Amino acid sequence: MSNIKDEKGIALVLALILMLVLSVLAVAMVFLNTSETKFLVKERLSDSALYIADGGVEYAIYELQEGPSTYRGPTSDFIGSVGEFHVSVSTQGQPANYYVITSTGYVPNAANPQETRTVTSIVNIVPGTPSFAVGAKEGITVAANVTVRGDLRSDGQIVLGNNVHIEPSSAGASDGSIYTSTGMASGVDITGNLYMQPGREIKSRGPTNESMGGDTADTGIYQESKIKSGNPLIVEGDTSSDTNPLGSFSSVDFTALDSMVESDYTYSEFTVISDPEFYLLGKVHKFEQGVRFDSNIEFVGEGTIWVSGGSGTYGLELASNVYGEGGGYADANLIVSGGTWSGADIMINSNVKINGLISGTTQIDANSNVEINGVIESGGTINVDANVTIQWGELSFQVPLTGTIQAATVVKSWQEL
Repeated sequence: MSNIKDEKGIALVLALILMLVLSVLAVAMVFLNTSETKFLVKERLSDSALYIADGGVEYAIYELQEGPSTYRGPTSDFIGSVGEFHVSVSTQGQPANYYVITSTGYVPNAANPQETRTVTSIVNIVPGTPSFAVGAKEGITVAANVTVRGDLRSDGQIVLGNNVHIEPSSAGASDGSIYTSTGMASGVDITGNLYMQPGREIKSRGPTNESMGGDTADTGIYQESKIKSGNPLIVEGDTSSDTNPLGSFSSVDFTALDSMVESDYTYSEFTVISDPEFYLLGKVHKFEQGVRFDSNIEFVGEGTIWVSGGSGTYGLELASNVYGEGGGYADANLIVSGGTWSGADIMINSNVKINGLISGTTQIDANSNVEINGVIESGGTINVDANVTIQWGELSFQVPLTGTIQAATVVKSWQEL
């Protein structure tokens, strides 16, 4: 009998111990669930703060694309009712067109944040580039043995010499065509052998062969028989957007450009540069009365040379043998926006290599053995001499552009602080 009582006592003790263990486990489970819930909430809020900080970076990139020379922040804005970002931009210690964006995300707001995350990103805002390689309002004349990789576009007449090659700017690119919006006879005058690539076009708003009784000097595109390769689509009497007049053929935003000029790089008199090296230093060099660069000059670094006024033979003249570092391309935008010049706005003599935008108001002349990588545009005419190569290329350093030409953005780094 006593054995039975002992067994009952042991069972009671075991039951009590089991209930205690289960109670401890239950309390532990409640504590763990509560802690896990708090952790998940904190993690979700922290992730939201990071996404909001990223939203601030995207906001800054958009503003920089719209106005790279003006936007610096700081800017605060709310993302719905979720949170708020504070973003700012700095260029300190960065090369041209590079921007350091710092953005902090707050949840639910900056005044009473439950979670905060901060990120920094270095971005390169690459200026937009006109779609043509050579563009002139009043006309383009191309001499013999010239290669243009990209489109030719004019509101006036385009005259092509012998052994001219019009090619795409790169493999698989869709450019390498010729367009004129003029309705004049011989709007495109092919005076010598012309070589093009398959799938390209020559379009003019001038009279058609049918209306003029054949390929005569009265048609919009004259001497089609001299096209030796590519079998381009020939369209006369064109009314498509391809031959819409482009207007001024000036892509430069001069108000924004002037805001980038520093007093140390402003030259109030006509200037002759004869030193063997000219340091661009990522600056806008403004010549108010014109400039001439003598022969055998090396441009060091990258930047913009701008002539805003003056009078004489040439507004901006590059004599022969002007290159970049090590004999390569000179990374320079050449711009003339004003003045009265009896010769040309811009005169590029022989043996010159330029990478950038070349923009004039009335006339640009490029002599023999010139290589241009970028875009050449004129509000008047462009005359290209023999043995010149023009390669369309994206503008790789800062020059503010007007209109709808969109800048590209390259993210160089991203990290959380």
